[in-house]
Amino acid sequence: MSAPHCSPPPADLPPDDVFREIFLRLPPDPSFLLAASLVCRRWRRLICSPAFLHRFRAFHRTPPVLGFFQNLWTLSCPTGRRIRFVPTAGPATSISPPPGIQDWVLDCCHGRVLLYSYSDRELLVWDPMTGDTHYVGAPPDLVGEDVAAALVCAADHVDHTDCHSSPFQIIFLDCKEDDQYWLSACVYSSGTEVWGSWAAITTPSLVNSESSALVGNSVYWKINFAEEDSNHILEFELHNQRLGLIELPEGVRENYMSDIHIMPAEDGGIGFAGVSYYSIHFWSRRIDSEGVAGWALLRIIDMDKLSLSGVPAGDMFLWSSVVAFARDSDELFLQAEGGIFMIKIRSMQLRKVLEASGSAIYPYASFYTRGTSLQRLIALIYFFCGYIDSC
Repeated sequence: MSAPHCSPPPADLPPDDVFREIFLRLPPDPSFLLAASLVCRRWRRLICSPAFLHRFRAFHRTPPVLGFFQNLWTLSCPTGRRIRFVPTAGPATSISPPPGIQDWVLDCCHGRVLLYSYSDRELLVWDPMTGDTHYVGAPPDLVGEDVAAALVCAADHVDHTDCHSSPFQIIFLDCKEDDQYWLSACVYSSGTEVWGSWAAITTPSLVNSESSALVGNSVYWKINFAEEDSNHILEFELHNQRLGLIELPEGVRENYMSDIHIMPAEDGGIGFAGVSYYSIHFWSRRIDSEGVAGWALLRIIDMDKLSLSGVPAGDMFLWSSVVAFARDSDELFLQAEGGIFMIKIRSMQLRKVLEASGSAIYPYASFYTRGTSLQRLIALIYFFCGYIDSC
């Protein structure tokens, strides 16, 4: 009688270190880590390890854009205002402000959001990934109702992929109008927990509060094109705490239909982007060999060459404008008649992220791996789906 046939033993699974190296190279979009963590408990344990998540952030360096915030006027809230978050990295990244949170977004920076309550005159620095909040009373002697602000990481490091617990500064602008336009600025430091002194300047118009750009030691805002002689951007030097005006190139109002967006330039200086017919123009302010500052056109993107889901853009962007730039990434946001679109500048990938909306947007970029945010999300999916794993 022949011996019974025996199946070979199952092959051993690769060691943990091999899986870690594979997971490390997944794209930073949180949906990839989430999908891998749902395969089995072993993979979930490896992915949710704080040591692995730290390596993951260091490996990718550039955090993904998870979505953007919008300020909306509404009759359903007592204040008439509400905040909306629109995810661009899948439904898993939906973010909701906690109950009672301030009612207006002013800025997003390195994984944190700056909000402002007009009724309470109070600011809030909020970290959606950790839930941490830091309330700050508005600066003393605040006069105007038109305000703007920028949130800046104050840590002395170059890598801003993990600034969630770092010290910060708030640059707050108070805008008012009497017989002329006045802009006043002061700085709050989380290290000292006090506001500095006000610095003031007269301007051709009020500041555009929808965006700011940090380049080097200065923060910049666009001045509204409401007045005929308004063709400037506002500069605030952090070290000297001094305000100044920088004139834009001649013809900006006419060439870009009075709609440009201030942003860091590709060469590291301050710049702006504007749409002219079917093209996006990228400008930078440069200093020549004789120390004279001027503007230079660095790059042009021909939107005729863009395609959406394989379909040429055509006339889709004939009437469009640049409305946002993700400072932690390379995503540019365009407002067109058909909605809001996101362009990855390096790869030229284009996709639609929202139907037509005239509200300002504030891109939010962060690794969806900080603290227990990923673990909580996975636990909820396990709970509601009754998932049973086996490896």
